[in-house]
Amino acid sequence: MDEEKIALVTGASSGIGAALCRDLVSRGWSVFGVARGADALEKIRQEAGSSFTPVICDVSDKNAISQVSKEILANGKCPSLFFLNAGIAGEQAVENPDKFDLALHEKIMAVNYFGVLAWIEFWEKPASQNGGAHFVATSSVNAIFAPPAGSAYAASKAAIAKAFEGLSLTYFDSNLSFSVVYPGPVNTPGLKGTLPFTWEAKRMAKYMVDCALKGKIRCEPSVFYGVLTRLLRSIPEPWAIGLLKKL
Repeated sequence: MDEEKIALVTGASSGIGAALCRDLVSRGWSVFGVARGADALEKIRQEAGSSFTPVICDVSDKNAISQVSKEILANGKCPSLFFLNAGIAGEQAVENPDKFDLALHEKIMAVNYFGVLAWIEFWEKPASQNGGAHFVATSSVNAIFAPPAGSAYAASKAAIAKAFEGLSLTYFDSNLSFSVVYPGPVNTPGLKGTLPFTWEAKRMAKYMVDCALKGKIRCEPSVFYGVLTRLLRSIPEPWAIGLLKKL
């Protein structure tokens, strides 16, 4: 394998993922940007040039992940940094309070949880043999407190956070490392409503890359939402609902 700095970013077509790709390229990384949207990926490629390689893949499909990963390896490339950022969020994750929908839970878990772990399953061995790798999961402050109509999304983000905490300990003595980022609201197309202390995607991407390169295991960019979510979790439900209505 070559020694260039290679990263792989899922959810690369928009929002935090697209910002991560641009930030990494600006720092001299070669980036494989993974998403379903070919047009959006091509736009990034036109901006970034040969340092960015579009990869069309549905991360809810384990076989598709395996296939594109094999193609990357066949070209003599092995990423050492993975931002496993793809996820169903925003309006797509909002639940109907009048009817529980198990299918929505299954769909969200397929992307936000299993669609993250499938990359680790494939790349564990080749990355370890190539000198190691750092895997970064995009969780959410909703992993700390689940908002109304957001049980599936919050559960998926809590699940991947706990999985990565366990993986970090499991692989402690190896050349594979794992970290979790807990963003608050980010100004992306999927953001529902207007919330205080919302970050721009570019700022969040820079923060996430900085955390990864420093080897931090747990990263909470928003002090405000870190405190707020823990407060909401600790107070009686009527108080929590009242506080949420003021946001």
